[in-house]
Amino acid sequence: AHKSVRLKDYDVGPFIGLLMTILCGAVFFLVQVREYYWNSYSIADSVYGSVFYLLTGFHGAHVVVGTIWLTVSLVRLWRGEFSSQRHFGFEACIWYWHFVDVVWVTLWLVVYVWFGGWLYMWWFKMWDGDIY
Repeated sequence: AHKSVRLKDYDVGPFIGLLMTILCGAVFFLVQVREYYWNSYSIADSVYGSVFYLLTGFHGAHVVVGTIWLTVSLVRLWRGEFSSQRHFGFEACIWYWHFVDVVWVTLWLVVYVWFGGWLYMWWFKMWDGDIY
């Protein structure tokens, strides 16, 4: 979408790109809600549960804010408020989403791979249960 705006393509490219990104943000949030519903632990069960819900909840909140911001950018694009030279609001939204993406990769590695997944189990077995 950003490349299309910079190339003065205001017809189809940025709309499809923004709609797909909004859809991905909404699907991510719905998957997170489903995961919260089906989890076998709660925020009050353990330190892992507390940290899990804190970290993924804050990230989910940022995804919702970013999705709303993308929707506002889509409306502004529809109204013709962006040009190839003047689209800072849209560019700031892109920067925000890149930050949210980098945070998610870090969270995924820490929460799902290390503390809750196969890497933790490998470490646990390697040291015969003495992980500290």
